[in-house]
Amino acid sequence: MARNIKEYDIDRRQFLAMSGVLTGTALAGCAGESGTGGEDNSESTGGDGGGGSSDETVRLNVAIASEPWNFDPALWADTGSSAVGSMIYDEVIELSPESELQPGLVEEVPKPTNDGMAFDYTLREGLQFHNGDDVTVEDFKYSLDWILNPDNNSPVRRRIPNVDGTEIVGDRTLRVNLTTEFSTLNWWLTRGLEGIVPKGSRGEAQEKEGPTGISTKLTTDPSGAGTGPFKFVEWNSNQNVLLEKNENYWKDGLPKVDELNFQIIPEDSTRLANLRSGQTDLTTSIPDKDFDSLKSSSDIKTGSVPGNTTEVLYLNLMEAEGNPMSNVNNRRAVQWGIDAEEILDEIFYGRGVAQAGLWYPDSEWTSPKLRDMEMYDQEKAKRELEKAGNPDGFEFEMLVTKGSHLKDQAVVIQNQLSKIGIDVEITTLEKSALFDTVYDTTDWHAALENWTNAVPAVTYWLSTGFVPNARNHNNWHHQTDDLPDRYAPSGPPAPEDADGDYSNGHEWYVDTLQKAQSTADEEEQKQIIYRLEEYLVENAIQIDICYSSKIAAWQDSVSGYEMGSFASELRTTTKDE
Repeated sequence: MARNIKEYDIDRRQFLAMSGVLTGTALAGCAGESGTGGEDNSESTGGDGGGGSSDETVRLNVAIASEPWNFDPALWADTGSSAVGSMIYDEVIELSPESELQPGLVEEVPKPTNDGMAFDYTLREGLQFHNGDDVTVEDFKYSLDWILNPDNNSPVRRRIPNVDGTEIVGDRTLRVNLTTEFSTLNWWLTRGLEGIVPKGSRGEAQEKEGPTGISTKLTTDPSGAGTGPFKFVEWNSNQNVLLEKNENYWKDGLPKVDELNFQIIPEDSTRLANLRSGQTDLTTSIPDKDFDSLKSSSDIKTGSVPGNTTEVLYLNLMEAEGNPMSNVNNRRAVQWGIDAEEILDEIFYGRGVAQAGLWYPDSEWTSPKLRDMEMYDQEKAKRELEKAGNPDGFEFEMLVTKGSHLKDQAVVIQNQLSKIGIDVEITTLEKSALFDTVYDTTDWHAALENWTNAVPAVTYWLSTGFVPNARNHNNWHHQTDDLPDRYAPSGPPAPEDADGDYSNGHEWYVDTLQKAQSTADEEEQKQIIYRLEEYLVENAIQIDICYSSKIAAWQDSVSGYEMGSFASELRTTTKDE
């Protein structure tokens, strides 16, 4: 089958002008964006991205692929900002490389109180900001309240749901009150509150170019505001971010190096050349095709762990003229017609795992029914085409981000589906134009993208993208004035055995997920989650393809770097001179 790909070399503004789409949705959470940041500094001590250190100063050079946009932890919505910012700030509840919860700035990971309607968080004693001021419970309250305030449009607000305000109940204790029982709040908080900042330090929120569209006083200069292992020194846009050791860090013996220099290197070839030459000490931004050659290098160490980046084909479920994906049988045919193992081999060089629905196939939180199900089944796909009244197949358009591995992945899917008569037209767009189409219009069929989730709780994944106030990747619910009511039954109905009077499946899904989030009984929670996972697959709400592995490479002189699927530990990393 000939490749059918349309390339559109247009930016977001041009696309909107052509389509006449009125947009109102920010691109918060779209990882991998690059852009411009702080003021250039001709007197930079680290602007060249090289060593530049004296014999007495140990500098660790870490290469990242994308420019940071924002150093305010309440406004992180891109990989560059969170990679650098996580060294400047500390989480309240930490996530270990083993995906276990552990206390960060608080003394312990709390359990629910007030009959499950609140959590009490007590700060450690003796905590200080980088400017030397003590960290107080008032700072704690300010940091959380600012995120929860809808007027500030924090992109991480959706990671702290079901909260009904905060109150100070002790010298160092903040109570977080809930609107409903929410047993997994601590997991969500690991990425919902990634830093406490001094009270009033943000000032007034302002408009700013970038993924969040918002800035505060901390956006370009977080000097003195953090509690983390490293202090901010300077940010040279498109070059580097230099941090220095926090000598008064609350964790004994950390950090292990004097300076941490983040080299901003978008080009894969340059990043790898710098690693091989020793100008870069460590990087996680490695193309899959180059990983094996790095593994064979005698002076470079490599690591690979199951990742938390998922490849997803989003489907438009809405009844719209000419939209074949509004037919559940067509969606199922596409779902059973995609071979994830071939995609892993062809695109990710065998590193990753095919999904069994939304979650990891070997997890106890994945439905046993899905774990045992063969997700690639051409005969089943053909039977669905018969049921849809399309025995010879049908046509649909797949949107793909321009200039990424996703286009190659789309070609593999195109060829796979052609074997059962489904003709796929691939259209490439700039990322912003793609998401503007998916978020704000009904005039699309399918969109191939990926996203990286930082919270290893299946309830978080079942929420993101499927409930209001989150991403609207499948038009199952609606969020703008240009679209119908967000609860319009544009998708499948509620299950026949649903306990309750539901006008549509989305309404049932949201209510059922809330029950799963509120129960503290693990076995009961699993049974509810299994049903939700099965419902998503039964109705092909979206097609979850595979998780690609996290990979990293570092100089032989580097040690102590710990890799995890959801969190890696750079604080413990050291370097021999």
